[in-house]
Amino acid sequence: MKKFGLLFAGIFLMSSFTAYAAERATPEFDNRHWNLGWSQNTGDSIFEEYTLEGETVENWSELVTIQFFPGLQKQTNPDIFEASQKRNFSLVCPGINWKSIEQTETERMWEWSIQECAGQPDQSEIARMVRTEEGFHLWHYAIKKAPLPADKRGLWVNKLKAIKVIKR
Repeated sequence: MKKFGLLFAGIFLMSSFTAYAAERATPEFDNRHWNLGWSQNTGDSIFEEYTLEGETVENWSELVTIQFFPGLQKQTNPDIFEASQKRNFSLVCPGINWKSIEQTETERMWEWSIQECAGQPDQSEIARMVRTEEGFHLWHYAIKKAPLPADKRGLWVNKLKAIKVIKR
């Protein structure tokens, strides 16, 4: 997962700006116990990855990722951002199955899955991106199954939609 996340993060972070916490979004979880397995504030972005109890970011079955890219709203828009995500993932896995779920002026939600991709486990992901005055917030739910089980899809679409950005 970090490979995909870092791939697209590098492409968009072309100018220098400092990540700050003027806004925050707390992830929505299901009733299982999730732990913060990895976090990083690079000065250009903020990343958090949550795993199920007993798993790690190196060995996970399901993963929730939170990302914030301050200033990115000044460099691109949601249409271009989603299109570039699809293009970048397609470079890693040409057989990616991509579907846009929702599109508004300030938000996007999409899902993708890969199967039999060299060097990558079969997996599926649902992602939601929200553009604010401060930057782009992204929230992802991933599972090492493809296609995404219907019960997980419905649950996590709703969980991702429930996340709200709070200004500090």
